Amino acid sequence: MQLKLSIGDPATSNGKSYGVSVSCNKCGDTHDMGVSVTMTNGPIVKQSIASLFDGKALPKVLSDLSGNSVTCPKTGRQSIQKNNHHIFLVPLKS
Repeated sequence: MQLKLSIGDPATSNGKSYGVSVSCNKCGDTHDMGVSVTMTNGPIVKQSIASLFDGKALPKVLSDLSGNSVTCPKTGRQSIQKNNHHIFLVPLKS
């Protein structure tokens, strides 16, 4: 199941869609969170939310992601990635 979130007003936004992935605390690989966000002025290539919003406040939708649990497909164990340098936006193909 894919959760779709929007940053800004979705009715007036001509934003692009981005998948969200995280560096796994259990195996070290990067895993898709099953979440997508729509936003304007997003990254052109995979970029951490920390570097994208460097010096700016994270939108609430993105800051809330650091509290979400992710199940590692390799180990089956759950973890929470709280480091915004390890949470990534990945442009989705149109």
